Amino acid sequence: MVVETTGSSTTKTVVPMKSAVLGALGMAWAWGVIAGSVGLNALIKSNQEQTRLKKLVAPTVVTIDVHDVFRSGIVLTTVSALIALVCFLSILHLLVAPSSCTNPAKALRIQAAILTFCGVWLFATIIPFTSFFATRSAKVTASLDGLQLPSSLVNQAERSLGTTSVYKKIGYLRLVAILPWITDLFTAIAAIVLFMAASGVTAPTTEAGPVPPTDAEAIVEKEKDPDVKAESRDDSP
Repeated sequence: MVVETTGSSTTKTVVPMKSAVLGALGMAWAWGVIAGSVGLNALIKSNQEQTRLKKLVAPTVVTIDVHDVFRSGIVLTTVSALIALVCFLSILHLLVAPSSCTNPAKALRIQAAILTFCGVWLFATIIPFTSFFATRSAKVTASLDGLQLPSSLVNQAERSLGTTSVYKKIGYLRLVAILPWITDLFTAIAAIVLFMAASGVTAPTTEAGPVPPTDAEAIVEKEKDPDVKAESRDDSP
């Protein structure tokens, strides 16, 4: 509810479904943080794993190409973090400074539109990442003294080191392929709830305060008051 007071009147704009809006935004925020965290964790672990493998097989030069999941993973992580930020700011505005908004319906629609955009963007990123995760593997090549080693030898080295280049067998990538779908679902729910709340905002209503009496009414009231009449007689010569 937005309350504005002017003089002796109070203007109230009711924002409906406040609990539902806060709940939906809270869930979208939480899953945005989770998806962004697992995405960042996957990027860090991927770099650490590549560095470890290259040190283990030195002086053999190893090239690991993971540009497909790497690029889509960066976008996925960024969008998830953006969703969490938008939800956090929306919750903060709704709880801390609701009265500063002169047009709550417009504000709710803007928030819903931003979340809708982020949800569509996230969905468009999850699809290729999930496809890469399910069907592809990292392209690993190795060379020694300028001579490229056969792929059979590279695969044998992978098995001996206990590693794999198949994306769907890597645990931290599996989390990135699954959890953002839940984030996208709660983002869509939050956007729908915000649109519903915006459409249900009531028009401002004015509650009038007490109207001060006019001079004529004040004189009549004084004449009706016996105490005032008595004081007038005592003061007369």
